[in-house]
Amino acid sequence: IAMLVRLAPGASYPPHRHAGIEELHLLHGELRIDEKKLQAGDFIRAETGSVDHRVWSETGCTCVLLTSTRDAILKPTI
Repeated sequence: IAMLVRLAPGASYPPHRHAGIEELHLLHGELRIDEKKLQAGDFIRAETGSVDHRVWSETGCTCVLLTSTRDAILKPTI
């Protein structure tokens, strides 16, 4: 599925396991995925079965996301 996603400043997305390949193109703002810091124009690809433990944006952001609707939401690790 293709989506245009907007995160408000300070927003986060829960930890999740990818059910399929995920491709993300960041259009505006900054997005952090685990230890990676993405800026406008960046592209990232996640393989099937990989896990994003922490996804958040301090500034807010807009991205185009190609992903599966069957990702598994995981319990946060502390």
